[in-house]
Amino acid sequence: MEEGRIRGALRLVGLERDGVKVLDVKTEERDSKLYFTIRAEIDVVEEEYKITFYRERDGKRYLRFYVRGEDAVARAVRLVEVLTGEGPQVTEMPNGWTMIKGSGRHIDALARYEELREAIER
Repeated sequence: MEEGRIRGALRLVGLERDGVKVLDVKTEERDSKLYFTIRAEIDVVEEEYKITFYRERDGKRYLRFYVRGEDAVARAVRLVEVLTGEGPQVTEMPNGWTMIKGSGRHIDALARYEELREAIER
């Protein structure tokens, strides 16, 4: 797998696994944060997820994004599980939104993908 990673063989766009198909990925760095948007089809429902990476002064890293609705939460959790191999933390907020949060392990797993690796490693 390391050899494939060096050659850039792990592509996020076009990935199809367990009912998840990644259609597009965009990254943006702003205000010392990394933002990326994933457009994916999950169980034939196309959605766009705007995910923010955070790096705290102590070096701790995490990612976070929000979705609304029971079905949207299930799809977001499945997306994170398929892309990283690990489920995220899910927290219902009082305003009706649900926060999806991942740890440094999730970020390391996402760094395997060519489209995200360079931005994550900065």
